[in-house]
Amino acid sequence: MKTSMYVAVLLLASFGCSSVAQLPERQVVHPTDNNLYLGSKYKNQQGLLNEQGIPLKPVNYFNYDDFRGFSPYGRIIAEAPYDTAKDLSKISAEKVGFYHELKVDSSTVNSLSEILLKANSPVLNNFYTGKETYRFVWSRAFHDDYVFELYKQDKQAILHTTRIDKQTGALEKSDKVIPLKQFEEFKKILTRGNFWAIEPYRWALQVDGSSWTVEAHVPVGYKVLSRSNPGLVHEDELLLRKAGQWLISRGEIDVKEVY
Repeated sequence: MKTSMYVAVLLLASFGCSSVAQLPERQVVHPTDNNLYLGSKYKNQQGLLNEQGIPLKPVNYFNYDDFRGFSPYGRIIAEAPYDTAKDLSKISAEKVGFYHELKVDSSTVNSLSEILLKANSPVLNNFYTGKETYRFVWSRAFHDDYVFELYKQDKQAILHTTRIDKQTGALEKSDKVIPLKQFEEFKKILTRGNFWAIEPYRWALQVDGSSWTVEAHVPVGYKVLSRSNPGLVHEDELLLRKAGQWLISRGEIDVKEVY
């Protein structure tokens, strides 16, 4: 028996435990008709899109409510109604010491929508197009933007990749047939990472770097998960990394830096 395990057993025994308690398996959630967790029902707004979901005019591709978060620019922290040190002279007494929530990160919504509009991509949150679709928007400060759309078509799956030239706005598109087995493999990455249960958006201060956004478009509803500069520690960021890199590798694109 390893020393660490032996010590753990001794500690548990000292508290009256005869055996090591087994933690229950981590719950993995799936979307259903009655409970989309942190997803949303389709809005079914008329006159904005064609039958494929392509905008007939410029629109926002995301629900504003999915991009609520906190920002230091949206907070007020004061110790008195008039705080000389912070130069906050117009704070009412009842609001002293309160954090004020930034309602919506509209700049992120607008920038992601602009990328998808340039790519001539469908809006996925308005109505179900009849094709189960997963989309990854990869926006980088110093390199070209990419949009990956993985969707079912008959008895196969298609990975549609669009590169948007950062300088000229020119588009480069490609399609690749993906076996259904791999399509299901991608879905398992999302469900095992608790995609449907994670908060859609978490604000983070970003000067340069990247934005990783994954959307799911399934018969019962829609879900988005978006983070800036995702790392390899937090569950939500790790999930985005796994899903995004899975699509990047199968898109067979020539990228020198993944960040």
